[in-house]
Amino acid sequence: MKKLILLGAMSLLIMSCGEKESKNKEVTVWTHASPEHPEGRMFQTRADEYNKNFPDKLPIKIQNFTRAGAGSGYMDKLNAAITASDMPDIFTLDGPDIASYATAGVVKQLDNSMNKEFLSGFTKAIQEQGTIDHKLYGIGYQDSGVIILYNEEIINMLPQDVKAIIPMSPEADWTWDDFYKVSSAVKDLKSNPEFKDTEVVRKIELPVSFALGDIVKGGYEIAMYYLAPIIWTNNSNVLSEDGLTTDGYLNNPKTVEALQVFGKFFRDDLGGIVESEKAFHNGKAALAVAGSWYIPDLTNNYPELKYRALKYPKLSKDFTGNYTPSGSWSFVVNGALKDSDTKTKEVLEALEWLTNDDSVKVYYDANNSIPVRTAMIDIIDTNTSNPNFNEAWTALKNEIKNTNKARPASPIYPYISETFAKDIISKIAREKTADFETIKKYTDEAVTKIDREARKYKK
Repeated sequence: MKKLILLGAMSLLIMSCGEKESKNKEVTVWTHASPEHPEGRMFQTRADEYNKNFPDKLPIKIQNFTRAGAGSGYMDKLNAAITASDMPDIFTLDGPDIASYATAGVVKQLDNSMNKEFLSGFTKAIQEQGTIDHKLYGIGYQDSGVIILYNEEIINMLPQDVKAIIPMSPEADWTWDDFYKVSSAVKDLKSNPEFKDTEVVRKIELPVSFALGDIVKGGYEIAMYYLAPIIWTNNSNVLSEDGLTTDGYLNNPKTVEALQVFGKFFRDDLGGIVESEKAFHNGKAALAVAGSWYIPDLTNNYPELKYRALKYPKLSKDFTGNYTPSGSWSFVVNGALKDSDTKTKEVLEALEWLTNDDSVKVYYDANNSIPVRTAMIDIIDTNTSNPNFNEAWTALKNEIKNTNKARPASPIYPYISETFAKDIISKIAREKTADFETIKKYTDEAVTKIDREARKYKK
């Protein structure tokens, strides 16, 4: 029996050594996309091209893992590999998660090892997303954005003075107050004798879709992603620069004022914490706070819907800084790889290939991924035969070039994001409140929870 156990242990050791030896003969890349998804296939395409073009270099081996929920299935595999000291050379992380892995020393700093001219070619928001404590740890291979969409048929029913509020150009600024007035006018259509009995108005369940139903399903990140810019454009922030203090930031009076503006939509029944699936797509919401992923879905699956696009609104017309949502998954490198390692140079060369201009174009063509390199933003064609598509991407391109801002970085970001969604945004929406004192209470309670967690990371 002991002999069998010993043989089994030796077998495992040999297999383990064999696997490590094999890994040293390739650049292993783990991604959260399934092999069948366009995102998974696009990585494989670029790896195949690299291996064909550079036969004398270590080949890139892509391993795509089917993503579960908010990436939990993939993250479980990754964290198990980290615990076992058996990490891949390159792997994907969602932008806000980079800080916690960088703080733990799991991922490698890149800006002291890679070509600085190449790194400077990424958009400001993508560089910001991968930078922790002024050091670059992650390179985004795609980005995302948020705009406002409206159902043209419904908006055309509104009074002229309300329609005059809507910007004429998808690149023009407007405010949350403008957005609120238009949304209120949509609600009034339900009682307007001229329109209330029309099929299109009867179909409206809510004037605005905020997609907050994702929170109910556990998709907490949608709240911070969609709504942090309201806070930024009121000259406030979610947390301190070091990512470990929310007191004085998340519960700052300027933050509460910004959240009051959001609360008005729910207080006045213009939005709901629960809404029908794809409410905007199906004509059940007249307007939508819409992620860039809406556009290919509407183009391919809802071609009859006539919609228009506007920039994401800001709180004050006088605010001139960054204020639009941004962020997506990035590539990071195994922190155990040292610059002195013979393999490291080839790993970094493979990373540069996977994020260069040509790769960015492949990713856009395959998955409508927003380009992360400034030289490639204009590959987005806004002169197609589809005017709705053109207008939406015109708005997004403007934001990518000028106003996109990365979500806050923190080693406890997932906890902050979940608390923000559950303890502030969900409560505002469910209780239908825009009251300053009530929202201040929510933010104070959230700060107490978050800062208790943050103490574990403070020196």
